[in-house]
Amino acid sequence: MYPAGSWSNGAYKPMVCLPWLTALSILGGSAANASAPGATLGPASMEAYSQTILVTFKSEAAARRARLRIAPLYHDFRAAFSTRMDDSTLNDLVAAQVMGEFGQKGTFYLNNLKGWYQDSPETGIVLPKDPATEIPRLLLANGNSIGGHTLTHEFLPALSKNAAFREIMGVRVALESGAATPVNSFTYPFVTFQSAERGGNDRADLEEMLRRSGFYQLAEHRYNTDWDSGLQDGIFITLDNDGAGGAYSESVLTEARCEADRPIFLVAMHAWVSAWGAPGFPKLAAIYKRWSNRGDWWYCNQNQYAAYRYQALHSRLATFVEGNTLRAELRRPSPLDLNDWTPLTFTVKGPARVDVASVSCAGADTKVFSLGESCAFDLFHDADKGPVGAYSESVTPPGAGQTHPATGSGEGLEALLQRTDGGLALRLHNGGARPLHDIRVVFRLPLLWQDGVVRNEVETLECGSSVTLCAPLTQRPDAASYRDGAEYDVAQVDFVGARRARLYAVCESAPKEPAPFFARAGFWILGPLPGDKSNFDPGAFSKPFMEGRPPETSYAVHWVGSIAWKMLQPDRAMILDPDIIPTSGRANTPDNYPGDASVFFPHKNVHYLLYGRIVSPRGQIVRAIFRRESVKRLSLNGQMIEGDELDLRKGDNDVRVLYAPSPAVGSPFDERNYGCYFRLVDAKGRRAEDVRFVRPDRP
Repeated sequence: MYPAGSWSNGAYKPMVCLPWLTALSILGGSAANASAPGATLGPASMEAYSQTILVTFKSEAAARRARLRIAPLYHDFRAAFSTRMDDSTLNDLVAAQVMGEFGQKGTFYLNNLKGWYQDSPETGIVLPKDPATEIPRLLLANGNSIGGHTLTHEFLPALSKNAAFREIMGVRVALESGAATPVNSFTYPFVTFQSAERGGNDRADLEEMLRRSGFYQLAEHRYNTDWDSGLQDGIFITLDNDGAGGAYSESVLTEARCEADRPIFLVAMHAWVSAWGAPGFPKLAAIYKRWSNRGDWWYCNQNQYAAYRYQALHSRLATFVEGNTLRAELRRPSPLDLNDWTPLTFTVKGPARVDVASVSCAGADTKVFSLGESCAFDLFHDADKGPVGAYSESVTPPGAGQTHPATGSGEGLEALLQRTDGGLALRLHNGGARPLHDIRVVFRLPLLWQDGVVRNEVETLECGSSVTLCAPLTQRPDAASYRDGAEYDVAQVDFVGARRARLYAVCESAPKEPAPFFARAGFWILGPLPGDKSNFDPGAFSKPFMEGRPPETSYAVHWVGSIAWKMLQPDRAMILDPDIIPTSGRANTPDNYPGDASVFFPHKNVHYLLYGRIVSPRGQIVRAIFRRESVKRLSLNGQMIEGDELDLRKGDNDVRVLYAPSPAVGSPFDERNYGCYFRLVDAKGRRAEDVRFVRPDRP
């Protein structure tokens, strides 16, 4: 499922420089390539390139019997087996060690590399002096990979679209530039990707953000069972040791599957001592002891699985027989878009292995092997499309002018990405000692823009020369729902100097306030109010206010003396979905991923009072969408509302809410801790865009 108009469907749109940039255009470099880079393949719109394969047989008859096919999985294995471990935890190092003992590979889904935590010191792991560098290096050993898990582990559906895109795109930039490794797989924090109040729209939006960011694998359990996302998923055989090796594992791992069904089985998902039995993770070792060394399984990381399956599903193959040679023309996704260099396996059906004389491909290696009685071979990517050997990041400071110096990579390429009136401008300068070649730029953009991935190429950039590439942008038709907060824009620049390198150029535009038909900025907040104190009743306390009594400036309470109406500062509230009236602004308390300690409140069953105003151009009935279990009371113009219909009068309408974000038992990890979701729709379920939420004068 794809939002309308969100991708260009492979259509190439040439870059057009804006007037103020013409003086910067090209100084000594070859011209920017204005021709189409090539048709794209698959739902992630990956660039494609061609290879010609020659399979020579010992006879013409053998060549004519031959049937060449792409194996559904590497070496035609029946399934893949891997491990998924989430969060930036020091105990990931224990999991990696146990995996290595059994020849297992997996993917560690990390947040920003600057923050690490440990659920138990029993493992004896001490935080290294340079954890951002040392821990990823240790995790990547033995063939593991790293995946994205957002920068700060927030509940993505509760964030504004720009903030969510920064979490998704930003973690890829941070991980690749910090750990010097490619990333193509992602997992959602708290396994949360949609809220009931949004009818699936947030899920589709997040999937589009993943595609725009270059992710195409979701290591989530059967994510596509009832949803056609176009993203790859997996099958959990255990979740933090909840029944490892039991009947479910036995059945799902050994059941017969159709030819095209080649899943990846995942051991998931946290490196916790409590889950795996002891500091040495003996229960994890028991799983690997039972399920390792199966001859028909591919033990891989999720980068490898994602890249192979995407190629197998979306490459195009045409074959022709000429004498005793079978010629195959292959169109396959670029490894720069796959972000992995795993080869494709081909099987040759019909003739026996001894009938095959040779397999070759100009510009790429092949490796022939036997598969039963038949011949098979691996086809690698072209040698000139080799892996990225160096990663770096260039960040444009907010408010930087046109003359701000570009920053660059160890390969000599400098970049400056800036917002313009009509789009984005990327200035590249070769400050190194050698020419740079095969420069490919991919602008990766948030959902405000109709085209989420815009490409361009520069063949050569001579020493000391510069070029400016421009990405003209068009807002999507429903732009008002996506114009909120600071916009995060990225240009991924791949190029060849002494080696292949990648430079991310990043900029953030000035924050924007959401449209006034969003509720976020229209309320004052009173609280938090404890619901777990025997001598305080939030319902009784709020009753006069909810029935229409004018709000007081402050209220005497015994636990702190007095409390007053407040509002969350815009710079803190701006990360939130604009349909959320912020209470704390953060879901995570200092007990977990350290954040803002001022929002922590050590009580269960917390309550807040919300005081706002709705301005309507006419009398009308609208329906309010909110979480019923959290909105304890709702009043409009002094009248208590039992259902969800609001009979708005023309002009000002007084609206008040008693909100209890968490369940009665209390939870530090709950999307409702951010604030009160509140949206108005008309009789047809469309957003009521003719109303305005306006914060009343301060009580």
